Amino acid sequence: MKGEGVLLSRAAIVMYLEQINEELKKRGQHGEICLFGGAVMCLVFQSRDSTKDVDAIFAPTSELYAIIKNIANEHHLASDWLNNAVKGFLSSRHDVRLFRKMSHLDIFTASPEYMLAMKTLAARTYESKDVDDIRFLLKYLNIRTVDQALAVLERFYPQSRVLPKTTYLLEELLVHE
Repeated sequence: MKGEGVLLSRAAIVMYLEQINEELKKRGQHGEICLFGGAVMCLVFQSRDSTKDVDAIFAPTSELYAIIKNIANEHHLASDWLNNAVKGFLSSRHDVRLFRKMSHLDIFTASPEYMLAMKTLAARTYESKDVDDIRFLLKYLNIRTVDQALAVLERFYPQSRVLPKTTYLLEELLVHE
């Protein structure tokens, strides 16, 4: 499959976002993209050099899907290099910040607390950078106990969504450090 396994560097992500802005400009449209996941870890925190895809929500949806597809074709990327699969992890208590304002595109990113909540809620431990990201965010936010971490998580999600694996992972990262 085209582009599969290709990692997106910080520079590449920025270049593609600038290309989206230029395409919106040509069309006389304005768009918004809110980044999550590995893209935020790369761009905002610079805690890693690359990500396998860009998790985001965006509008106008159909126009941006077309632009994203064209960029994928032009640069030989996977068709889902920028995707909205993160929708299942969004909180009704959305906490995002403006990261960059371009002429025709506003880019937002999840706050550090929201990122920690999303990453710990997912608690993916295999074939994922989540554990490294969680470890980084815990240090960044100066969280030292499981209770502090769970308090952040519960600011965004009801306790009923917090699975035992999340607590176990936090215990592993915080109690055994």
